[in-house]
Amino acid sequence: MANISQKYAQALYDVAAKQNVTDEISQELTELSTVAKDHLKDLKAIDSNPKLAQNERQTFVETVFKGTSKPLLNTLFLLANNSKLALLPEVNEAYRNIYNNVHQQDLMKVESVYPLSDEELDEIGKAFIKRTGLKKLILDNQINESLIGGIRVTIGTKVYDGSVQNDLNQLTKSFKQMK
Repeated sequence: MANISQKYAQALYDVAAKQNVTDEISQELTELSTVAKDHLKDLKAIDSNPKLAQNERQTFVETVFKGTSKPLLNTLFLLANNSKLALLPEVNEAYRNIYNNVHQQDLMKVESVYPLSDEELDEIGKAFIKRTGLKKLILDNQINESLIGGIRVTIGTKVYDGSVQNDLNQLTKSFKQMK
């Protein structure tokens, strides 16, 4: 389904870019996606209901998503008409990826044993901006006590593991190879 979600997201981004509202759509889509995740069963039920006519699906979208910007509302109409409303979180993720690529930015998840200060996060962010060539990193510090010490950084699909747990795992592997 990722390919289908990607197509919807790309079409939405293209329209949003022409109207110079990519930031607003990004924020709005993220908010809707967060709510949709809590109601995926309901959206799937609507998608799989063959008795719902197109006009009923459109009425549902108009009612539930009232106040949504025109480009996003049109995308929601398309999703509803094609029985794909449950893909909203995936469309959001694909849109976020397109948005991040265009703006040369990405989410950086920093796992640590304890909460890092803003200064520590800024220094880590600066180091990874130099390393990745991105213009901006959106930092998210998550606590992971299993690391024992150090940090593990995830940017996109790349993981940079500087944790004590990783060092111990590497040491264990090297001992096993020596046997």
